Amino acid sequence: MRGLARLVIGVCCALLVAGAIAQPPGAAGLVWLDNKVHFKLNSATLVATGAISTTIQIPAQNPICLDKNQNTLNIQLDLSAFWPGLPTVTLTGTYVGPGQGAGGAIINWSTGPVDINVCLRRDQVPELPIDILIKRITGANLRVNAFILDTPFYSDVCRRDFWVQMDETGGNQYNYLEIEAYAFCVESPFTRINAIIRDADYIAYSGPIPEPASILALGTGLVSLLGLRRRKK
Repeated sequence: MRGLARLVIGVCCALLVAGAIAQPPGAAGLVWLDNKVHFKLNSATLVATGAISTTIQIPAQNPICLDKNQNTLNIQLDLSAFWPGLPTVTLTGTYVGPGQGAGGAIINWSTGPVDINVCLRRDQVPELPIDILIKRITGANLRVNAFILDTPFYSDVCRRDFWVQMDETGGNQYNYLEIEAYAFCVESPFTRINAIIRDADYIAYSGPIPEPASILALGTGLVSLLGLRRRKK
């Protein structure tokens, strides 16, 4: 289960730091500017059909701090950091449109098929009933509602404040990880396993305090936030 959880966290984190070429508005623009992302998987469900039919609950995992390049949301994620032998994956993201909350922005991250070709041995992952070949990720998607906080969130793992919170939105239609696998690490129609990770509950934080030179680039999101603060006073 630990190996599977690492893979799930790795892909989820990768998706959360994938992104657009041009700086998006509002909260998404702050994330675009940052070089860190705090990510925590609270829970998820693995449903497998085919050679093995089972449902496994993935429990809460410890939060992690993920590096990303500034002035972009794109990333080349080395998945071998989560499990030996996994490849580097390129992921992309899209600013979908305005979201809820101050500077709200809906952001979507996705990836198409990614070959993995790693055999998880039962002696390495005792929770597995048998050896399983993870052939490929056939598709993955995350969608979040990002908004600017009134007060910053302090991350113990990143050891700094963040001003943007990102919550899962869109349900299973927009939050999933699909995997093609094979029982006994033997690739055949009789040993194929189709797995999907769904019901993902996660939260992420990013975004620095905006510098004066970047305020205009954030668009109407920050303007709205400032207006709300003035009305509260």
